[in-house]
Amino acid sequence: MIFDINGALVEFDENKDNYNKVRKDFKFLAKSLEDKFCENLFDTTLNINILSKNSIDLYNKYIDICVRKGVETLIDFKLISIDKNTFKEQYCLKYLNFERFLNNKVKQAIPKGKKNKYLTYKSLNSLVVEFSKYLYDDCFNVHKAVIDSLLSNGVKNISSPISCDDINLSNALFNNYKDGFIHKIDEVKVVSQIISTNPYRIDVYEYLIKEDGDFNKEIEKLVNYLGYDVKEYKENLMDIYIKNIIEQDNCDVEFDKEKVEKYAKYIGCDNESIYTTRIEAIYTFQNV
Repeated sequence: MIFDINGALVEFDENKDNYNKVRKDFKFLAKSLEDKFCENLFDTTLNINILSKNSIDLYNKYIDICVRKGVETLIDFKLISIDKNTFKEQYCLKYLNFERFLNNKVKQAIPKGKKNKYLTYKSLNSLVVEFSKYLYDDCFNVHKAVIDSLLSNGVKNISSPISCDDINLSNALFNNYKDGFIHKIDEVKVVSQIISTNPYRIDVYEYLIKEDGDFNKEIEKLVNYLGYDVKEYKENLMDIYIKNIIEQDNCDVEFDKEKVEKYAKYIGCDNESIYTTRIEAIYTFQNV
């Protein structure tokens, strides 16, 4: 699969495509379980001991779902010699940190020597949000255990996770690109390298949309392929653009509508008519 990012070609071969699918599946699963985790915990008592117990009970339930998904993924790759117990004990445990993080957070939440174990609703809310992030990380990281299992058992048609060296290289190239240190004739090649070495940085795509546009929506297609979404970001850019237009006070509604249409096409934002209608409404209100 090849994406054309304003002239910079980014290719995902079969191995990278398989890796991305596993990663994306667990990303969506982790987000779904994180949401369920929050919903269940917000109904809990304000007692921190009960909150901790409920959190761990839910965590064990949800991590088992991820472990099961992991084994199903292994079987999809024809690796049938690893069951749930083996997968969890040999491959997953090093990625699972929820209980350690939770216990540390609970100790911090109740000052030493304080007998009252009850929380304010604000404190409860803060802990639930933080615990849910710990849960998300563990559930998502099960995909790393899947990749470890496949690679260590000789499966060839999947790539390795992004290495620290690749992440550092991509970061350095992106920083130099943003700072204007890359020669114009090398920009396309550098953008291709930034994405190819580490495609999982959403801020890279947001920057490219804002600075270089997404006229053909190839960035949006690539982002969706990777398991992210930039629609809301594009909508925020449109809001900022309209605000700037109104502040200039040109008093030419047709001219401003045309500018909004062009900018919407430039960044690849759907339904530009929504934004031109907003311009009309703003001018109408101002002239009442």
